[in-house]
Amino acid sequence: MKKTIRSMGAWMALLLALALPAMAEAHGSQGVKVERREFPVRLANGQRYTVVGYLYYQGSLKNRPVQILTHGITYNHGYWDMPEVAGQDYSYARYMARRNYAVLALDLPGAGESDRLNGDVLDLAESASALHQVAKHLRATAAKNTFETLIYVGHSNGALIATFAQAQYGDAQALVNTGWLNTAHEVPVDQSVLLGFLEQGPYITIPSEMRSALFYNPAYSHPAMIAYDNETADTVTRGQYLGLLTMMGSPASIPTAGIRVPVMVQLGENDLVASASYARAEARMYPRSRLVWVDTLANTGHVFNGHYGKERGWAAIDLWLRLVVD
Repeated sequence: MKKTIRSMGAWMALLLALALPAMAEAHGSQGVKVERREFPVRLANGQRYTVVGYLYYQGSLKNRPVQILTHGITYNHGYWDMPEVAGQDYSYARYMARRNYAVLALDLPGAGESDRLNGDVLDLAESASALHQVAKHLRATAAKNTFETLIYVGHSNGALIATFAQAQYGDAQALVNTGWLNTAHEVPVDQSVLLGFLEQGPYITIPSEMRSALFYNPAYSHPAMIAYDNETADTVTRGQYLGLLTMMGSPASIPTAGIRVPVMVQLGENDLVASASYARAEARMYPRSRLVWVDTLANTGHVFNGHYGKERGWAAIDLWLRLVVD
């Protein structure tokens, strides 16, 4: 496996260097359709709730692999559809829609427009169950040749949720994790500060100053984007937040051994939450996956989609998916 990973990394780096200029395209989202979708999910308390997602696509939905996108804490589906700033397009969802994917950006339970149930009940297991039910619903209600290939793309805590869902239910044919480490690592925030947020109540707000410091490399991100990000920040349920802290403190509990599909991991060179300095160790965290590639993004902080080099990362995901997904 180690030889496969190293070989994959070398070939992907070469292919990306050759393909990236040709894969560049004009900014804008002309022709991209956006539809609001609602998905019923039933959680452990037996109650039924609604998960909202936004579906982005161009042309027909037939024969399009669908990327199901899961956001991190303090975000909702808007993480994947950031606005244009200073003439630059920051929307991952529209970028991928223009490349012939169907893209479903979810508001995870307790975030955005999805139902906001008890924030202490809504933990990691419930979030993974909800994601599985959305994937199951897509397949059950899809027309022929539609939504046959599912890909999970998660960022930060969304990557953790997608990993749990894939390990337990196996719905996706590939897994892309950005800004997340299953390798034990330190985060430069005092533990007492992180634990102190639990006292806020069932829904937690992370201060803008901390988000800016942890999430962005200011030399490679636009001040207007950082301001927008903080203005539109969402809350996070205490159950999910506690689960996140628990998994970061005990990463051996994360069921990565249950992942058998191809895995791509993207890590930012300047990410204070999940540093690319752990890339080599992270490549070994999926022992049963038949293919693992860890990609490093230069000059990038935690919010990959909000940095100047975002399209380099997007193009790498696109290229990798074209190589590994039928």
